[in-house]
Amino acid sequence: MPELTSESSSPPAVPAVPPSIHPDAWEDFPVFRESFLMYLTPPGLNAALRLASESFFTLLLEHSGEDGWPEWQESTTRTELRAAVGDMRHLQGFLASIGQERHVSSLDAGDAKLSKHASKVARLLNQVASTLERKLATGVV
Repeated sequence: MPELTSESSSPPAVPAVPPSIHPDAWEDFPVFRESFLMYLTPPGLNAALRLASESFFTLLLEHSGEDGWPEWQESTTRTELRAAVGDMRHLQGFLASIGQERHVSSLDAGDAKLSKHASKVARLLNQVASTLERKLATGVV
């Protein structure tokens, strides 16, 4: 079998870039968070996992039609809000981590400003999520 040489191998693929998602299209991006998918840089792998996530979500929706939605301990609205708070807390932590980059890495001036802004947005998300948690705890939504 012939050996592959650097001349015979394909050039590295351009990494997949997270898409710009309009809030109205949130259901078009189910299952996996963009903060996870960004690490799957080979475009083919990235696209395959996106397709798999769409398939998981479609299967879930089709299956729920047969058996109905789960019988949650709380109302659907409360359960959805708790899920949203969980996602906000994940994003809050992710943004806070980006916010720390300016303290632990050498960033150019533009990235340092973005890092600082990420910290501010993380604090805002904390406020929003905390407000929702308080309202859920007191029964007022």
